[in-house]
Amino acid sequence: MKWLHRLEHIFRIETFLLLTWIVIFAIHAGAPISDPDTPWHLATGNYILTHHRIPRTDPFSWSMYGKPWVTQEWLFEVILAWLAQKVGFFGVWALAVFLHTVTVLVLYRLCCDVSDGQRVFSAIAASLGTAAGLAFWVLRPQLFSYVMFALFLWILARVNRGHLKALWAVPPLILIWANAHASVSIGIIMLVFEVVVSFIPTVGRLSQLPLSNKARVYLLITALVSIGIGLLNPNTYHEFTYALLSNNTLMVNSINEWHSPDFHSQYYKYGVIPFVAFVLVLLVIRKQNVPLKYVLYFGGCFALTLVYQRFMPYLAISGAPLIAACTRDWLRALLNPSRVFRYVLGILMCGVMIDFCISVPDLRGSVDRHFATNAYPIDCVNYLKQHPVPGPMLNAYDFGGYLIYEHIPTFVDGRTDIFLENNTFQDYMDLQNLAWDAPDLLNKYGFKSAILPPGYALSVYLTNSPDWHIVFQGANAEIFVRNGNTSD
Repeated sequence: MKWLHRLEHIFRIETFLLLTWIVIFAIHAGAPISDPDTPWHLATGNYILTHHRIPRTDPFSWSMYGKPWVTQEWLFEVILAWLAQKVGFFGVWALAVFLHTVTVLVLYRLCCDVSDGQRVFSAIAASLGTAAGLAFWVLRPQLFSYVMFALFLWILARVNRGHLKALWAVPPLILIWANAHASVSIGIIMLVFEVVVSFIPTVGRLSQLPLSNKARVYLLITALVSIGIGLLNPNTYHEFTYALLSNNTLMVNSINEWHSPDFHSQYYKYGVIPFVAFVLVLLVIRKQNVPLKYVLYFGGCFALTLVYQRFMPYLAISGAPLIAACTRDWLRALLNPSRVFRYVLGILMCGVMIDFCISVPDLRGSVDRHFATNAYPIDCVNYLKQHPVPGPMLNAYDFGGYLIYEHIPTFVDGRTDIFLENNTFQDYMDLQNLAWDAPDLLNKYGFKSAILPPGYALSVYLTNSPDWHIVFQGANAEIFVRNGNTSD
């Protein structure tokens, strides 16, 4: 019976594995929004859709209002805001799920190519390629970068196999990348890296990258064209220079994603370390040759992750083809399981889908209804809307994005680069940490109010200061007003 054969074709092990992980991610992505930067990305997209132009100066803060601002991720922000306006939370959820699904499926195709068709372990590798970096898969423009990184790995693998026409896909992808996230230089570096690696001979079990001279020339030409295409964005060359902010010691030391990994945290202890150890063990026990290129990709991403943890998703993605290459001759009998085994997988797959369908109704409603109450000062902002508080107002860095979304001018927020000018961000860190000059800075900026978490050193100082008093205490924030100013 044809329908029975089609059913058996669907209920393959690799299909079950891929679908299970994609659905698990979809359920995970339905959790309340908690990232501090997501609200200001939504606000920026709303601004562009309302004014029909990309802002070149800061329209959101009071401390840097009108100062130059490079809006590197405008394309993502417009898509995010448009979906939020038209579809609500379901729209922004669907965007995250779509980008993740594309990444997983592209990694699966790449792993199948690397493993000579070992579909089962390719599905496992592709799933691990995003699972290990799950903590960073939040509603931010980096999602585009993760997709592009996986796509470029797959395109370059096709080029290695002689399919040079695959390079035609690079320029349009670069154009999207350059307007969606400021990491577009990664794609161009990958093209040049491919050429450089091809000259490294086989070292032990690390096999040389087979690349013809013609392919090398095409890759270099594509890299040059990509540089020109990448400049077709509102910020021109600034899109390529954003990474230079990693040289700013103040920002690196102050922003969590620019820190080195905390290997004592639950995520790294039980997620990242086992993943890295698993890949390294596979490389050690593997007796056959392993592509040198993927070892270098993994090693390079690992080194970057040790310095800046924000590169963890790239490390996870680069580990997928290595896992596939090291397991390509494992349990190939799983590629043709028995009919009973397939039916069992089909039943389990139906169970996963039922669980997903049960969670779908929770995705309804506007984005506002899906902001995590423990991550944003929602009740404090509601108070501010009903009880005007005198300004200028000092705010906690992590509250800045939500304040922007609610049209409340900020002192600092997640757009850290613009606050590095005029020592504004340095002054904020001194205030937050109650440095020796904090009392003078309160007077320097003329703060008349502040919205801060109760645990900050500055919060304790203001609580005990005779010059300040608390007008409202929320679940995770407090509103302070300087004495002599009313909040009514």
